[in-house]
Amino acid sequence: MFQGAARGDQQLPRGVVVASFETYEQAQAAIAKVSGADADLAGLAIVGNDLKIVERITGRLTWGKVAGAGALRGLGFGAFIGLVYMLFVPEAISSVLLFPLLGLAFGILLGVLSHAMTRRKRDYASVQQVLAGRYDVMAPQQTAGKAMHIIGQRGTPVPAEEPEAAPTAQQPAAPAMPEQLPPPGAAAPPEQPSDERR
Repeated sequence: MFQGAARGDQQLPRGVVVASFETYEQAQAAIAKVSGADADLAGLAIVGNDLKIVERITGRLTWGKVAGAGALRGLGFGAFIGLVYMLFVPEAISSVLLFPLLGLAFGILLGVLSHAMTRRKRDYASVQQVLAGRYDVMAPQQTAGKAMHIIGQRGTPVPAEEPEAAPTAQQPAAPAMPEQLPPPGAAAPPEQPSDERR
């Protein structure tokens, strides 16, 4: 079950990436594996990377489909209102049937009107999903090694975020000192005898 995050916990989890998977179900199975080994689950997190919004087209919208969908929504809403009315006014059972019929009519009317307003821009039905290209299982530094061993993925834990090293300024090379030449007219220095024995 998903639970709302605490107000003070609005940052990405920190720790070490102990495993990466292509699907969310695989990442869930890895967490379940760690839980089955009675290991500490505190601090574990599943992080989705490379998020993409995928809209899958399910078909073309026709007047019949729009009217049918509106009728179902209106009928359900009208039945709910009728049941609530019957709880407060039990003697008016005969009038309770009126609410589903009114909901049916209003559902069809609203569905047709909304389709007429957006028909030129959107005449198809679709379903949207938010998918990630990769799911990382992260663990705190203290328990990362054990979690990786339990999950069984080979490799060494990789820090989730590594600060980029600032480029170091290279010191300019010292200019080469020119070889000192004897002043003009001076005698050349005598050659030093070689220490090599011939």
